[in-house]
Amino acid sequence: MASAQVAPLHEKADRVVSDYLKGKDQQWKAFFERKGRLTLLELPVDILRLIITHTNDLTALALANSALYNLAVPLIYSRFDIVWPDGNTLSAQSKNVDALTYGLSTLCLGSAFARSTRKAFQPVTRPLAKFAGNEYAKYIKKFSLGNGPGEWVNEYMITKESGKMLGTLVAIAATKMKNLETFVWDMPTGVLSDIFMALASQPDQPDRECKLSRVWIRWHDNSDPSALLAPSNAIPMPVAPALVPVGSQLTPIGIMLPENASHPTPRGSLSYSQYPCEYPTFSVLPPLKSLTVLDIDELAYLDEMAVLIERSKDSLQELRVGISAKASHKDFVQTWDGPTLRQIDHKARWPGESTISERRLGGVLGVLVGHIYDIRKRVPRGKDKSSTDISIVEIPSPTMPASPTGTPAATPTATPLVGTPSSAQAASGQQALPKVQTQSRGSKLAKTTQVARKRLDGKLKLQTLELERIPLSMAVCRHAIDWTVLSSLTLLDCSQHENLWKMLRKHFVPGPMVSDVALASSNRTSPPEIHLQYHLALKYIHTDTTTPALVSFLKETLAPNSLEVLFLQDRRRTGSGPPPVILEVVFKALKRHRLSLRKLLLDSSAKQTGIGSSTTADNTRWRAWVLTTDVLRYITSGRMKNLRELAVSIDYRDWHTFLQRLPNLTQLRSINIPHLADYVTANFEPKELANQIADIITLKPEIRLCYAGIANKCFEILETCDTGPSSGATGASYPDGPIAAANINAHSTDEDEDDNTPTTATSDPEVTQSDNEEAPADEDEDGEDSDDQDDDDDDGFVEPDLGKVTLRIREILFYDDKVAIFRARHGRL
Repeated sequence: MASAQVAPLHEKADRVVSDYLKGKDQQWKAFFERKGRLTLLELPVDILRLIITHTNDLTALALANSALYNLAVPLIYSRFDIVWPDGNTLSAQSKNVDALTYGLSTLCLGSAFARSTRKAFQPVTRPLAKFAGNEYAKYIKKFSLGNGPGEWVNEYMITKESGKMLGTLVAIAATKMKNLETFVWDMPTGVLSDIFMALASQPDQPDRECKLSRVWIRWHDNSDPSALLAPSNAIPMPVAPALVPVGSQLTPIGIMLPENASHPTPRGSLSYSQYPCEYPTFSVLPPLKSLTVLDIDELAYLDEMAVLIERSKDSLQELRVGISAKASHKDFVQTWDGPTLRQIDHKARWPGESTISERRLGGVLGVLVGHIYDIRKRVPRGKDKSSTDISIVEIPSPTMPASPTGTPAATPTATPLVGTPSSAQAASGQQALPKVQTQSRGSKLAKTTQVARKRLDGKLKLQTLELERIPLSMAVCRHAIDWTVLSSLTLLDCSQHENLWKMLRKHFVPGPMVSDVALASSNRTSPPEIHLQYHLALKYIHTDTTTPALVSFLKETLAPNSLEVLFLQDRRRTGSGPPPVILEVVFKALKRHRLSLRKLLLDSSAKQTGIGSSTTADNTRWRAWVLTTDVLRYITSGRMKNLRELAVSIDYRDWHTFLQRLPNLTQLRSINIPHLADYVTANFEPKELANQIADIITLKPEIRLCYAGIANKCFEILETCDTGPSSGATGASYPDGPIAAANINAHSTDEDEDDNTPTTATSDPEVTQSDNEEAPADEDEDGEDSDDQDDDDDDGFVEPDLGKVTLRIREILFYDDKVAIFRARHGRL
């Protein structure tokens, strides 16, 4: 069996080597003619590069030899990541080494230190070629600035001198990054326009090839330039909701105002000095494959993003857009509908020249697709617009509800926009004739204003779509997005989400396959079984609001065993009442995808809290989705064969049931148990429960669990080797003999090396056996000596587990970057 496994490995190695040496006949011939073994440095460069790729310490390798230096440097500088330390670290310690300063100076400046040092000690020596200039930046493929504690990140705001200097250094370095593929700026400090201009210069490289394909930007608070970043534990200030006049109605496009109300007067064009944002930003970037823009608080960013989306419409695969929490109730965020509204200003050359209202047709989504899709359609002659199918939902006032006939109650006051109307209001809403006539007038106006240009009717063929705090316009979602291509969908705090699930369920109803229909029509006696054809390819769904419409969509619209990732949270409902969907209903939808699910998260809590930390009603909402015994037995039965990550809350009475059935989940890699209901004591130590999981894995080594999150702590399960009192016994217990023993000794300390020195008793079994045979004679001569010998000498017993791999747990921070369920538990992008 072992030889059968080794043979394919040798074949694979030979195939890799032959591929690397293909077309290099001269080098290959020289190797065969050479007598003796080749040294490491005499190997071909491609083979050396392949070996170095699997090396851990690239820095030490680069210092060993000039040839290895040239091979290691491109790998060392392929990624430039700034990761902030934990917020509990002392500020004095964090400033000892400023990675931003020293790292960027390495990319921007030449190797002046090396040249000056060599010239000082050896003035007449010819300078080395590798120190002639600094080309480290050209090796960077990913540049990333992560987010950190607000107190530290605040020092780099673009309104401060240090922030301006940081932006300038990054812009200088970005112009040298010829191979840059990914640019990430996740610090909410603001991004200078110089950086965007530097990224826009990527196509101007000497090879005329732009490799930049992914851009991730997190914006800062633009409301007050002098405002500082709020601490991480600060309580957010309440935001005044947008006021919508009473009598407004919700159409598939957005909010339609009553006839007696009007939108605010649009502002005029602005000069560059009056413009509140950085310019240019996204509008100058080359076509991308992935675009992520978070914490948007200005409409100007959306206008520039629309230009970039139009430029990238043939290549864009991933789109992530998030609105800032402080701007979630501004006018430009809401979806609007009306005869005088437009998506974007096509005549404006830059956002400052825009003269249209901040209330945009279709809201945020309408602006983003403004250069590829027009919401307004031309009305053919002789066709009455009022005959088209338009669903209108009345938006009632909290104090003056709508009448049973659907006519809004007359009142001069305004009502705040509260989000999605309830299903009962949507069912009882009727199309009032005055509203339809208003839409007809809007269509005629749109027809006259769009004569000068051709109507846009494009679609975004995205594979990933993630939205945060963005109200959904059904008209844009239905016609501007190709849902048959989309495979990943994330909706967090997005109003009108329930209408989206209903729309998708209505327009993508599974139908019989064409071949089955033809076969059934030809065979009238015994019709064969009809197979359904599903039109959607969704494999990833994450939402923070679970509704009956979503559950019906999962059960009826998606193909069985097609969903791979499902993160369901219930964070948006108010109060401590029962959830709109109980766990049993969600479980029925899960069973339909039991063979394909790889990652599963079920959480009905209002926010992340520790066990026993609070007894308020909001902090006990997580109990609504605590797994029942039957559901827990099903998940741990082994039916879900592909499950890799699991995040659920369980009852303590089922804890030992979970441990006993854990061996059925051999493929599980990560688990998160944020809440444990009805524990025997008020507080407990999560490490004790993690140790119990490690005990089960020790008994069942086939379990591959690596990370376990319990309550507010995370643990990593590590493998260690029990070396025992001597290296000889350890080596004997390993099937691989000296190789395994050498690996163990390599990780031992100096004291362990002294203790593991081989002795005659353990290294020579025959001598040990002869000494044991002479022991009875010694006992007869002197009993005291025999007693001392029994206490001091080894009786020859060897521990059965000596040298085997043992497990231990280590408390770590939650690996949000590596584990999807850890990252999704926050409920934000």
